Amino acid sequence: MLPVVAVQIAPADPAPALEARLLAACSAGLERARCVSARSTGTEPRAIAVVSWINAEHASIEVGLANAEEPVWLSREIEFTANDPEVERWRAVGFTIALLVDDPRFWSQAAPPAEPVDTPVPVLLPAPQPPLPRAVAAQVELRALTGAGLVSGPWRWGGELRLVVPFSSLFFVTGSASYALAHETGLDMRWFDASLGLGLFDSALFADIGARLRLEVLAENVAASVQRGTLTDQRNAWVPGVSLGGDLLWHLSEAWLLSARADAFWLDGSTPIVSAGQRIATSAGAGVTLGVGAGYAF
Repeated sequence: MLPVVAVQIAPADPAPALEARLLAACSAGLERARCVSARSTGTEPRAIAVVSWINAEHASIEVGLANAEEPVWLSREIEFTANDPEVERWRAVGFTIALLVDDPRFWSQAAPPAEPVDTPVPVLLPAPQPPLPRAVAAQVELRALTGAGLVSGPWRWGGELRLVVPFSSLFFVTGSASYALAHETGLDMRWFDASLGLGLFDSALFADIGARLRLEVLAENVAASVQRGTLTDQRNAWVPGVSLGGDLLWHLSEAWLLSARADAFWLDGSTPIVSAGQRIATSAGAGVTLGVGAGYAF
């Protein structure tokens, strides 16, 4: 069984989910030990790590070798910014503990060497430090869209340009512009949508995948062009509404990401398309849109 690093956190009784993220990151960064809470070690720890949160943006870390003839203590101070998500701060502290524990001085005082043997003993090098999570940044995304009304309305295809700007570790403002087209026999339709709203995000929902939830006000311009023989009749109208949507984000690198979205929209009633006194189509008052694309963080 791997040696144990006992981690003590102050102030005491941290949120279980945050403590679990810290311990998981610490263990992931080690090859020769595992990190457990000091409250439940169960065995004699090889090293002791003390994490002191001065405040939400400043953590002090001290790591010491337990039961050593010559005490070894290492320390590190970490400063965060207001835009760093709380869960990523705790993961960064866990990775830093792993880096300190991998110092060769902790392992030079290990158990007495075994009897000499003829075969060479491989040298264990310190594990490389895992990259610290990058801070949440503003993002611009370009996505292809498709969707339709829940009850009526033609299937539409188009694209979306979206901007996301965080203003805290959990919340962001966002705006988008999208354009979509649909074609039926004798009828061409076009939608232009502009939206503005707020959202909540989790930058590490699953490993490299983040998630966002958005609520936006929506202004839609729907236009229709009807062909009757050699005559063309064109109409357009603006309709207000709201949109509730979610995004999944897969970070390919520090800057580039892939994204997918699903939205439900509600408008102030469906918009009838009338030509020569007859209703020939209807633009949906409620529906769903789906999209996939790519983004860049800056």
